[in-house]
Amino acid sequence: MQGSDRVRRLRSRASAKPLAKELTKPRVVGYLRVSTEGQFSDGHGLDVQERAVKAFALSQGYQLVDVVTDCVSGATAPAEREGFRRVMELAGEGAFSILLLYKFDRLARNVLHAVTSVHEMRDRHGIVIRSVTEPIDTATPMGEMIFTVLASMAAQERQVITERTFGGRREKATKGGFAGGAAPFGYQRDKDGGLVVVEAEAAIVRRIFSERADGRTLQTIADSLNADGLRSKRGGLWQVSSVAYIADNPKYRGVVEYLFTWNGADTHVLREGQHTPIVLP
Repeated sequence: MQGSDRVRRLRSRASAKPLAKELTKPRVVGYLRVSTEGQFSDGHGLDVQERAVKAFALSQGYQLVDVVTDCVSGATAPAEREGFRRVMELAGEGAFSILLLYKFDRLARNVLHAVTSVHEMRDRHGIVIRSVTEPIDTATPMGEMIFTVLASMAAQERQVITERTFGGRREKATKGGFAGGAAPFGYQRDKDGGLVVVEAEAAIVRRIFSERADGRTLQTIADSLNADGLRSKRGGLWQVSSVAYIADNPKYRGVVEYLFTWNGADTHVLREGQHTPIVLP
């Protein structure tokens, strides 16, 4: 028994509805960013951001076209980031109409960078930006105004944090403490952030100073270390630059030295350190 053409047309329309609905879904791209040094410590890791973006897109009925990632400081202009350049390429291709962020500060901490990026994406490509954790939609005048205020507040907060961090490092250095960064070869960080001697590496440091005192060149010292199968801190071959860094580093003589530059002014700190020297002064 054969059904009517009317039923077949109804069934055809019903099957086409999901496809039509899918085609009319707003197409979105997620943009994630972590700073290289704070990737896991700032509470907004890539996995957290990605889950939030995907859940938001699903809840809003969006079609998620792509998720793009950058591992770079928020102080870096978006146009200078590899991932964000990919976002702009997709925007130029008309691949999406909404850019989803975990928070607006993932776009940029510099207010000028943030606002400029929002305006450029809107004016050139018709792209609006939404935060999945903040109730702001830059497609509306009110949302854009709130975004600008928040971006300004984020920039001010970053300035305060930077000044506090700088002041803390400078204060620690003036007291002879290790003021941050990776521990130099021959040392490792203790639980309080100070330096403790790693004897196996310290023996190599003493050898470098001894050979340098005997008048050997930096290249000769590097060659001899490599010939004996000794490796640098990262496990690579010794180079002239790595030998020179050790031979010229006052920390090995128990002295801390830093040059802090802030707001155009330099502060030179050179004083006896709190750590144990590896070679005699």
